[in-house]
Amino acid sequence: MKVIKQQWLLDTAVHKWYLLTATLLFFGGCSNAFLISNTQQSLWLEQTLFSRFLIFSLLIPSQMLLLLSTFRIRFQDIYIAGGRWIIWKQLKYRLIEILFFSLLPWACGSLTGMLVNGWRPTLGAVATEALIRCLYLILSCLALLLLTSFCFLISNRITAFLVGFVINGLSFFLNVNHHLSIIYDFVVPEFATLLFSCLPIMLGLLLFLLLIVQQEISRKDL
Repeated sequence: MKVIKQQWLLDTAVHKWYLLTATLLFFGGCSNAFLISNTQQSLWLEQTLFSRFLIFSLLIPSQMLLLLSTFRIRFQDIYIAGGRWIIWKQLKYRLIEILFFSLLPWACGSLTGMLVNGWRPTLGAVATEALIRCLYLILSCLALLLLTSFCFLISNRITAFLVGFVINGLSFFLNVNHHLSIIYDFVVPEFATLLFSCLPIMLGLLLFLLLIVQQEISRKDL
């Protein structure tokens, strides 16, 4: 709780950026879902809630910029806490905060656009599948944020953003060209493939990223 209170107080200077990002993502998701009027049900989720282009160009870059602008390594925190473990706790707080303030407005905006556009019956028919794909999207965003965090720990903010954005772009390119991309596989047409093939790979990737980030934090000579 002390870490949460401390980080929230440190956020007073950037609260407006969270609000601006949340507003932008809400209207981005809403406008995209509202503009889709005629499409096949099999492609509906891909073009509304899981629009690959908007996720690639708006959602994920916003998350990376928020992370790199708010996450700080403070020497006094390490000294007071008596160890570098405090960095990991602060990073976990940032990751949860960023996922919440980005994905919730995105989902709310998309759902608002769907309901206004008269897609409620279709949404009800694919609710379970949509929830599983939402979970995969959350894991994808978390994976890219962890990768960005690792690059920041071993380099600097500019390099971290560039590496994260390049991996994001490469994954987008692979998915658009019908190849395994891991990050964007929440839109694979076959739901069984997502559940039994892509999801285990994503969980393995997340475990690996968690391990290397924790290892880097514990050994980094600050």
